[in-house]
Amino acid sequence: MSVRALGTRLFKHGTAFIRHICKRDLNTTTIAEKINAGQQVTSTQPSKVFNQQVVPRNFGLRNVGVKIGLQARRILIDNVLNRVTNSLAGELRKKAARRILYGDSGPFFALVGVSLASGTGILTKEEELEGVCWEIREAISNIKWHYHDVDIDESRFENSPLTINDLSFGKPIAKGANAVVYTAKIRTPDEDNETISLAEKVNSDSKEVSAAKSKKIRTESSDDITKYPFALKMMFNYDIQSSAMAILKAMYRETVPARVYYSNVGISDWEVDLSKRNRHLPPHPNVVAIFSVFTDYVPELEDCRGLYPAALPRRIYPDGEGRNMSLFLLMKRYNTNLEGYIKSTPPSMRTSVLLLTQLLEGIAHLTAHSIAHRDLKSDNILLDTSEPDTPILVISDFGCCLADKQHGLMLPYSSYDVDKGGNTALMAPEILGQQPGTFSVLNYTKADLWAAGAIAYEIFSCVNPFYGDKNQEKLRSVNYNEDDLPDLPQDVPFVIQMLVRNCLKRNPNKRLHPEVAANVCQLFLWAPSSWLKPGMVKLPTSAEILQWLLSLTTKILCEGRINNKTFSYPSEPVESGSNKPSVEGNVQKVGRRTYPEYLLISSFLCRAKLSNIRTALSWIQSITYELDY
Repeated sequence: MSVRALGTRLFKHGTAFIRHICKRDLNTTTIAEKINAGQQVTSTQPSKVFNQQVVPRNFGLRNVGVKIGLQARRILIDNVLNRVTNSLAGELRKKAARRILYGDSGPFFALVGVSLASGTGILTKEEELEGVCWEIREAISNIKWHYHDVDIDESRFENSPLTINDLSFGKPIAKGANAVVYTAKIRTPDEDNETISLAEKVNSDSKEVSAAKSKKIRTESSDDITKYPFALKMMFNYDIQSSAMAILKAMYRETVPARVYYSNVGISDWEVDLSKRNRHLPPHPNVVAIFSVFTDYVPELEDCRGLYPAALPRRIYPDGEGRNMSLFLLMKRYNTNLEGYIKSTPPSMRTSVLLLTQLLEGIAHLTAHSIAHRDLKSDNILLDTSEPDTPILVISDFGCCLADKQHGLMLPYSSYDVDKGGNTALMAPEILGQQPGTFSVLNYTKADLWAAGAIAYEIFSCVNPFYGDKNQEKLRSVNYNEDDLPDLPQDVPFVIQMLVRNCLKRNPNKRLHPEVAANVCQLFLWAPSSWLKPGMVKLPTSAEILQWLLSLTTKILCEGRINNKTFSYPSEPVESGSNKPSVEGNVQKVGRRTYPEYLLISSFLCRAKLSNIRTALSWIQSITYELDY
């Protein structure tokens, strides 16, 4: 033991012993005691009546994270501050500890940053460095980003669920085998209420049924996304009885990313039943924003007889085969999908890398919550092109997803009746080639990552080898040879080329974990260039990685907060000394980066762990070593 450490311990224990003898009032209440006291006080307060019409996500876990985070923060603070032995700074340490403990991360990041920059060695233990990563994740997670910022007054529907009657519709924008999507907006109270809620009008009374038949939901011809900022997805219902409970149970996969469930009947029982067998997916910048899920009667919308006549109920179309009620999902409206975006405007190389990174971030988020999409393809990936050079990518259409709480990503495969998901062309080889059996299992841990590797060819403006075309033979995932995979264009960075190759390894054990794969792209975009040079012999130390993470955190907390606001300045030159943000066409910049780039960095920091970053750096080092030699 060093003299410095020995002196610290003697001073600490000696002071405690003297104070004990003098019987001073030390106010030694521990954090755990404070929490327990808070729980006792809270328990004496009357419980609030739970609104059965609106059920927020994760309502049972609101305070658990706060308690655990408070204890973890106290342990880390004690370990750091107790290693500073200058007795003259004792009072300052106490004040800083109080500020840090109760939620102000500024002094904490300042302390850590000075320590790392000066090389004083305050932080040396690996646990303490990971603790700083925990602080970074907490600080960035508390930022309220506007990545799905749409004008919706959710308080309006607190006491009554959203219905078809509350919406106005534009034109249809997409139609698939199982659903149709219309542009929509929420009607304001002062608008003429010309629509009829079929849920209220259609009942057993034949006269009211006839009246409902003659009515039609009003639609408007405007296709302006600012006027119709929402998209309403109506599922086709052919064989499920017209009951809210039955419909929600049968179509629960579609609702996995939803924020709130709405229903006219039985919502509390439905939520309990869903929580027992299904997983929830928290909001994420790269997952579609679904604001509301509700059941209602199928309305007569524009061009419904021409687009989906078979899905209509007989009260609307005599030859229809659909049921009266179905499931509706109100979501943010996106400009286009990945397929249409690439065909219309081939992206630049940097834009392509940003799109791939966002796709991997979305997959990492799903995997972290034990959810597999199982139907990834370019028309299920939507883009917000408000900033054309850096569009925001989101994963949508969860109708084939696996979100089973009991089995997670390891689904027992006892017979061919078990659903493997959709889109067999982009189904991973370990899924498509698996045979049923008593002990057979479908492992979806890296199945979505494999699909992302195939979609990467489209992102870089190439033909997807598993789709093929007239000039290229189609590969089959069940029996393809890795050497038959076509090369990406030469201008695609070598690290990205090798990452795509790794994602398409036939053996899932040879693929990177989705979180590590996303880290590779994030490191390529933002890490110091010296870390990515071929022939890098020595990996950066944990302290160096942490310095880099703190630098990114500072950019997000400072520049990102400013860039997270909405500006309305016209596209014109900015005068010298002006505080207005620079505007380049439709791309708004504050600082060095665009808003989607800050959003992408924040996604990375929200899950940053030193171990996973080192794994990604080691993989980059291994492939660059091969390139160098």
